[in-house]
Amino acid sequence: MNKHPSRELPVRSRLEMIEDIAEVVRSLHQGELARHLLDDLKTRALFFEAEIQQDVLMFCEQVEFQFTYDPWHRVTLEIQRAADKLIEDLGFTNEKK
Repeated sequence: MNKHPSRELPVRSRLEMIEDIAEVVRSLHQGELARHLLDDLKTRALFFEAEIQQDVLMFCEQVEFQFTYDPWHRVTLEIQRAADKLIEDLGFTNEKK
């Protein structure tokens, strides 16, 4: 039984969002658009602050734009930046920095 994001612990929802981001990037790299995961990100973002909502929209827009307009469906620097910002604002950092 799946919990609705509004009833989920914020930390669990953040971890699910991280998994969605990784899967979206993997799918795009394989030439597929994981629209259901983009929708899940948008739904979960509704229960977070405005900055995360904006980050999610930016990431989703970058992915959808890339999928629509680039026949090779590559993961671009813009997608990487949008994903990195969203991940960081979700509270996860890159230890390599």
